[in-house]
Amino acid sequence: MIFTGRLGCRKQLNEMKDGKLFLILDIDGVLLEAHGYRLACMDTINDFLSQMGQPQLSVDRVITDRFEASGISCEWDMVPLALAAFVNFYCSITGEVLPDVFPPRCEKTVFPDNDAFKRMLLRQINEYSNRLAPDETGINAIYRTYREADGRGLEALWKQPFRERFFVDTLDPWKCPMFAGLMNRLLGSEEFLNFYGLEPPFECESYLETKDQLLISEENRSLLPGLPEKGIFPVVMTYRPTKYPEKAGNKGKNYFVNDPEGECALRLLGWTDDRVRMVGTGSLCYIEEKYGLRREEYVKPHPFHALASVMTSVCDDELEALEIAHRLCVYDPSITESPASGLFFPGEKLKLAVFEDSVSGMQSVRNAAEVLRKWGYDASAILCGIRTTEEKTQFLADTGAALYDSFNDALADVIRERLLK
Repeated sequence: MIFTGRLGCRKQLNEMKDGKLFLILDIDGVLLEAHGYRLACMDTINDFLSQMGQPQLSVDRVITDRFEASGISCEWDMVPLALAAFVNFYCSITGEVLPDVFPPRCEKTVFPDNDAFKRMLLRQINEYSNRLAPDETGINAIYRTYREADGRGLEALWKQPFRERFFVDTLDPWKCPMFAGLMNRLLGSEEFLNFYGLEPPFECESYLETKDQLLISEENRSLLPGLPEKGIFPVVMTYRPTKYPEKAGNKGKNYFVNDPEGECALRLLGWTDDRVRMVGTGSLCYIEEKYGLRREEYVKPHPFHALASVMTSVCDDELEALEIAHRLCVYDPSITESPASGLFFPGEKLKLAVFEDSVSGMQSVRNAAEVLRKWGYDASAILCGIRTTEEKTQFLADTGAALYDSFNDALADVIRERLLK
């Protein structure tokens, strides 16, 4: 079989006697220090508090950190849940049933100061956390449990005619102004217009491109795109939303939530020429929808996420790379030829080095190496943990990963020997 992917031909593959080394890179906490998400979330909540008539109230990182610690890590959920908590408290104090206008006007003073407002939010976030379920998104599980309890726990909000606006269609920018405001900040108004075809609610630059900070050195940013010539293949494996594969039309069922947040990161990194590719939620959703899988079934720690990253880094056709990764996961090695036979020789040495600040990516790569060994490849995982918080670092240590203070230190350790040859 003739190889027709990114490496060009079999002759070139034969020259890589040390096997191939794959650099599987997480974004947040590894390549970038993420500030844009939380700043966009806080600014969106505060903007809507002002629109509701409460400009003196505001949230800060204490609130978003409590959301995350309570198991609600998505800013998409934090915004409507925080605002729902405010309206519930406001209406419980005033006893009002407000007109069916959104966002509602809540102009009476019900908090003596902002600290009292934040204390209320912290209590309500704890209440939300008790309603989470493992197989549902945060806001869906929370809404379902309140609905089943006829609103107990949010009684005042439940009397309002607009209550569903905080829980239903919260990922649709046409129906949910909170989501539109958040995404306008994350993507920037120009990309918001380009992607959604919707007039942006206000003009701004992308928070993801102006607030996030680089953790990768300038030298390594320039180095990585040229490494495939040395048999080293960098690829980004992220849980960030990314667009559907362009060949698939970028209009799948989960269109609204497969937006170009990962692509914003690549622009900030300067990797826009397709030499460093990326596998994010858009790629995963494409294959999950094609085969009727549950949404997010294939995200890390599932081996598919790492396998898709490996295949995408060496195969020109993104859809074919995703198909190969899927077949590696579901086909039986005892009765069929390797789906990756067009990319790798039988028994070929494949080293999968992952750079992560959390455990899920480590598990995905370790699981992917095991899958590749079942198909007869000499595959191994190299686990490089990047220290961030104490809790995350301890979890990384428990996986047996080598720990580093920065991605740059870890990369030097992994590729030094290769580059000296």
